[in-house]
Amino acid sequence: MQSATPNTDMIAAEEKKALRRTVRALMRKTPELTNQEEKFILDVQMHRCAQAHPWFIEADTVLIYCSTKDEPDTRGLIGWLLYTGRNVALPVCESEGVMVFYVIRSMEELKPGAYGILEPVGRTMPVITDKTLCIVPGLAFTKNGARLGKGGGYYDRFLEAHPGMRTMGLTYRCLLQDTIPCEAHDCPVDVVITE
Repeated sequence: MQSATPNTDMIAAEEKKALRRTVRALMRKTPELTNQEEKFILDVQMHRCAQAHPWFIEADTVLIYCSTKDEPDTRGLIGWLLYTGRNVALPVCESEGVMVFYVIRSMEELKPGAYGILEPVGRTMPVITDKTLCIVPGLAFTKNGARLGKGGGYYDRFLEAHPGMRTMGLTYRCLLQDTIPCEAHDCPVDVVITE
């Protein structure tokens, strides 16, 4: 987490809103991201890079989200993780901004939940260890792990409650930023994977 004052937090919050608009506009006008065939190729390359990372290989449990069509694909990674017998858990956004992860054994254990995102139907919580890997979503990242989220703060609160957990962000190379404004509550990721 970054340290900041209330005044710098207000400035950073406004800068993040502007950057979200900029990144979304970039996503809409980048041919590799708007053409589904080209995006699929980038996603497969990103999957290979993630799967080759030592933390991915060592992970006993992977906490991962189910991607929307604009995000780097995670459904292929979820399927691969399940196929290889890994423990896989996905988040559910519950009351008052709380996010909890629950284990799945197949893609059939997912249903549309908050914000139309697929969520697990079961209620078995994963055991979090020093080998657990959390794949954290973001609109954009820096190479050093600063993250531009969607503004809900769910992951920042979850990561603050689980310090020391290994974290990884997935993004397209064209969305990497030199800098991202940070507020005091923002939690960076340890590693950023691109295609």
